[in-house]
Order: sequence, then C-alpha cells, then structure tokens
Amino acid sequence: MAVSEYKNASFEVVAPGMMTTVQDEGRVGFQQYGMPVAGPMDGESFAIGQALVGNTTPVGALECTVLSPTLKVKGTCIVAFTGADMRPTINNVEVPRYIPFVCHDGDVISGSFSQCGVRMYISFAGGIDVPEINGSVATHTKANIGGFEGRPLVAGDEVRLKDCIRETIICDYTRESNHLFNTVLFNRGGRECHEPLRVVLGSQAKHFTETGIRNFSSELYTLTIQCDRMGFRLDGAPVEHIDGADIISDGAVFGSIQVPSDGNPIILMADRQTTGGYTKIGTVITADLPRLSQLPIGDGITFDIVSVEEAQEMYRAYMKQLQVNIVLAHYQSSFVFSLNNVLEKDIR
Repeated sequence: MAVSEYKNASFEVVAPGMMTTVQDEGRVGFQQYGMPVAGPMDGESFAIGQALVGNTTPVGALECTVLSPTLKVKGTCIVAFTGADMRPTINNVEVPRYIPFVCHDGDVISGSFSQCGVRMYISFAGGIDVPEINGSVATHTKANIGGFEGRPLVAGDEVRLKDCIRETIICDYTRESNHLFNTVLFNRGGRECHEPLRVVLGSQAKHFTETGIRNFSSELYTLTIQCDRMGFRLDGAPVEHIDGADIISDGAVFGSIQVPSDGNPIILMADRQTTGGYTKIGTVITADLPRLSQLPIGDGITFDIVSVEEAQEMYRAYMKQLQVNIVLAHYQSSFVFSLNNVLEKDIR
C-alpha cells in the first residue's frame, strides 16, 4: 500500500442537478432549542459512502436528488457513489456505485436521471470543507443554515474538500474489476419495491377510530407531489379521527406519521420541524427509513403495524447488518480504482 496526501482539492459545480445539498449526520442535540436535525434522508447509503472513502467519522457529502450534478475536479481526490442509481460517470465513463475512485485535476463527475431510487450520495475522502453550525455541516434550506451558504448548490459554486491522508492501493479499473459489494442489493426504492413500511403505533393512536386505523393498516396510499426533505404527504383512504386532528404541539422524530384533518397521512422526514400539532398515529421503524427516503413521487405505500418488541428486534438485526456492510466498505476503501488510460469503449 502507498500513503498519499490529498491536499488543496475542490470541485466546481458545472450543473447542479435537481437539488444537491451538503449533508452529514445532522445537527444532533439541539431540537429542544427549535433547531432541526437535517442530515441525510438515506442514512444507510450515506454511512456506507463515508466508509468507502476511508472517513472514520462522518463528514460532509453531497446528497443528490433525482438528477446527478456535474462537477469539475480541481486537484486530486477520492470519491464514491452510493444510494440511488443515477448512472454516475467520470469523464463520460459510466462507473459502478459502492467502490471508490480516484479523480484527478480536470476530471468531470456526472451522471443522469435516477434509474432506481431518488437520492444518490457522493462522498469524498476527507469530506467537504464548509463551516460547521452547531457541530454539523448539514444543509437545512428552509432555515438557510449549514452546507454551502445554507442552500442547494448552483452552477459556478466552487466547493473545497478537506485535506486528508490515505493508505491505499490504486487499481486499474475494468468492467471485470473485483469489488466487494453486490450493487443490486442496494437498489432499494422505486416502483418495484412493494414491501410495506413497518410502523409502531404511538400513544396518540387512541385519537383515531377503528375504521381509521383499519384503513391505515390495510389500504394503499400514494406518495404525492407534496413531498420534500421535510415531509411526505400521502393520498388514500382517510384515517379518521375520533374528535379532531389538533393537539398541543409535542415532539416529532424522523418517521413520525402525522394525520391532519383531511385524514391523509404526512410522514415527517430529515428536515422535519422539531414539534408538531397534528395527532401522530405512529412512527416508521428505523430499519425502513432508508427505503422510504428512496421512494419516488407516485409510488404506492402500504403500512404494516408491528409491536414495540418486534420493532426493537428488527432494529437490532438491521444495525448488525449495517455494521457488517460498513466494515466491508472500510475494507473496500483500501482499494481505490483509477480510470487512467481507460477509454469508454474498453469497458462496455
């Protein structure tokens, strides 16, 4: 293995994609002051991306929604793509997700509209160098804080990367190159994903009629165009209240399912408010949040009610497998692939 320094690297945004923001694990520990957490929508893809580029602690990466950005690299850096399949390319050569690549001065990172899932993560060794706010670089666009000037990237932005040192083996890339991940296993989301989202009912479930709860657990809901990083509004059979939807505002978490007066559920996501004044029928379990975050507009959603004990067991199994994948990704980070002297026709 060779030890290499990666210093003074950056990238210029040639085209920003549909919505590309800087995210890290989020702004944890400040919700009591009204500060939203933000962070990645698909925390699993984010975490594996960090490991693939050798980051032992989570740092800023790009979350790309629906359409990949186009970035021109300045200097030398290590990059990996995880999450949705936006057919990432380096210098017009399509490259697989879930293995790290080295990019050199003048290289162009790009891709296309997503083929499966909604959110792709572009992780860089060392991470993105932007100011921290409350210990995090996560972008929260509605509050205009974090990330790159508190907003999505736009054409012309120049974003610096943090300096880092990596001990790696640089491998020539071909289509037959060995890598440790089966990418198909990470194609979650999209219209071929029909598994129900598992939900634990909360104490406020008592505010709903039996018919409302039955509708919630048995009917098909559609993800509407009213969805963003703050929440996903669904349309389907109404979840009826016994006596109105309003409550005294209380805390909300990633995956909380609010039901306003029209009976259509709203699932709160990464940029959710810290409190909410609508009754919450339940919460999507942690293990299903990455899959939820990758669902496209118009997709069908069903819910399966599970007990707290079942959810805890599912959480333990999920976290055990996630740790296995992260360890695997750290092993992979030692083998970085290069496209030097590779022509597009050579790897078709």
